[in-house]
Amino acid sequence: MPTLVCGVGCMLLRFVMMVYGFDQKGLLVAGHMSMILCWVIAAGFLLGLVWGVNKLEKNRTYAQLYPESFPYGFMIVLAGAGLIPVSLTQGSALQLVLGMAAGFCMIFTGFCRIYGKRPHFGYDFVVCIYFILNLISGYRVWSVDPQLQDYAFQILASVMLMLAAFYCASADANTIDCRKLVFTCLTACFFCIVSISDPVNPIYYAACGLWALGHVGQLKIGNTGKHIK
Repeated sequence: MPTLVCGVGCMLLRFVMMVYGFDQKGLLVAGHMSMILCWVIAAGFLLGLVWGVNKLEKNRTYAQLYPESFPYGFMIVLAGAGLIPVSLTQGSALQLVLGMAAGFCMIFTGFCRIYGKRPHFGYDFVVCIYFILNLISGYRVWSVDPQLQDYAFQILASVMLMLAAFYCASADANTIDCRKLVFTCLTACFFCIVSISDPVNPIYYAACGLWALGHVGQLKIGNTGKHIK
């Protein structure tokens, strides 16, 4: 819940900045109040998340961590279904092929999450490769933009998605670092929600945010079987 609240709050602030934060030259105003508040919320969220994940047990098996979960498994299925049409609009043939493959892999791992079954690590590894490719492709566009605040959240979302997919693949292989898995997935979800304000790829970031949240929702942590909501 804090991830969604903070993410939506920052997203709305970025929408305000996109409407009122440009100067006469068409550039974003440096030090705009909405951007300052956005970074303050982001910093508070990250500090709270670091404090929270330190309480988690570091290593657990897949069976100990992942119960059957229809709502969160369905989120991953929905994310994969949303990613497939998005990949059709991306530039290179490699992005198209990997995007389609990653979408179907998400759908399969989503059904595994629904039924509490451990998928092969290769499915999330394909997703990880796709996120790496998107990070490289996105950087080619972002590098020519003179204003970092235009794309800072998109870069952070792309980096955390790549790391989250790597730790999800590790979880599928039963080598789970619970703290890193939860931190990277929730951070990726947060930055994806904020990046929905990007007018170029809102569906992509919405799908990726659902995917990240679906991997850490309702995890069993601790000896008491407490769940992450």
